[in-house]
Amino acid sequence: MNASHSEFKNPDRSLAGRDDALPGLPYLLDDARLSSLLGETVRVTRVRYKPRTSLLVAFRRIRNGSFDYGWAHTLSSPAKLLRRESTSRSRGGNVRILRPDPRQDDMLVAVGGTADDWALHKNLLWLYEHGIERLGLHYGPDTGLPAGSSVLRYKPERRLVLLASSTAAPVVLKAAAKPASPGQQAHFLDRLRLHGVPLLPQLGDTECLANGISACVAWGGGDLTEFDDDSRAFTAGEALARLHGIPITGRTVAEAADSSLQDGAGSWLAQVTAQLKATRSMVSSLVPAYEEPARCIEAELGFLLLEGAGSGRVLVHGDFSPDQVLVGGSEVRLIDFDRARPGMAEADLGSFAAVEETVLPGWERAHAGGPKTARLIEGYVGAGGRFSQTAVDAWAAFRLFNNSVEPFRNRSPEWAAGMSWHLNRAMELIS
Repeated sequence: MNASHSEFKNPDRSLAGRDDALPGLPYLLDDARLSSLLGETVRVTRVRYKPRTSLLVAFRRIRNGSFDYGWAHTLSSPAKLLRRESTSRSRGGNVRILRPDPRQDDMLVAVGGTADDWALHKNLLWLYEHGIERLGLHYGPDTGLPAGSSVLRYKPERRLVLLASSTAAPVVLKAAAKPASPGQQAHFLDRLRLHGVPLLPQLGDTECLANGISACVAWGGGDLTEFDDDSRAFTAGEALARLHGIPITGRTVAEAADSSLQDGAGSWLAQVTAQLKATRSMVSSLVPAYEEPARCIEAELGFLLLEGAGSGRVLVHGDFSPDQVLVGGSEVRLIDFDRARPGMAEADLGSFAAVEETVLPGWERAHAGGPKTARLIEGYVGAGGRFSQTAVDAWAAFRLFNNSVEPFRNRSPEWAAGMSWHLNRAMELIS
């Protein structure tokens, strides 16, 4: 599939030219222009875009010899930004309003640090006032964060992930905008351990989870994406088979965790349909030339996934990928169960395969995935897991389609071409 030459040559400029409801958009999609606006060198690391409504970006900079993160936000409703600045000022925050072009009164950009994040502020404040001691950490000097902490990941208005020091061992701490999901609750994770799923011990208590704070001791030497030895993928496959083997009928793990994990097939399929529609809409907004192929993929995947929905369901991870598998020596640990739910086993296998493919573009293969996926499946089958290859390919296409907007969100310089690859590969797998 092809976009126009201008859309590939400068897709950000093309996008800005189409969205006249957000005049500040060009300043936030260009590192040089944003740096000039802020008066310091920054690099945009993540964006959240709602066409004709808002653009929110996270940026990284160096302060005091280490990385520091902040955000910038522009809205089609400037008055809302002014109210947020006023609210921030009233509670001692540091949100600032900038005017990139003094000749345009409606072109406003709000900027702030992670502590000023509108959606995270309440839970970060709770962490500072109550959670740091609960987690065995120490207070930092006027940062609002634990002492010796560094940012691992930051998604504005979603989550902040930190690596913090403690007297025993480094701690990975996540502050999310929403309370912990059922899949993060202690009794749910205990049930997984009982069935042999390798997990990390969780720190904190129910109060931490209720305020969006979760933590665990840092473990291992990295995740599965960082290791070329595929033997760990085999071990991860065995662990995934144990997860999928946990009963979800009778006295199920879902019942032990929370009734919301027992969503019926109708609710689950509605979520799949809604996700396909949302992705198609965003693809069309970012590169209009991709609207037709996106519609074709949406329709075909909707048919394939709904057709297979009547088969047996298992407890799935919900976001399974190589970076959800930590590796330490010959052992692995599975992490991040906040999207756990009943579903099809192939959804996890296909998700893993799709994410592996994003680092292996150009390698032609009939089915989804690469060498890690092959070893994962060996371990999975050896531990009793069963699957349909056709369904794995369909679910891999689903993940590739949904991830087609990730090159844009992650600020890949060639994001339009990256979108094209995702869409082409998704179509190949379901054709």
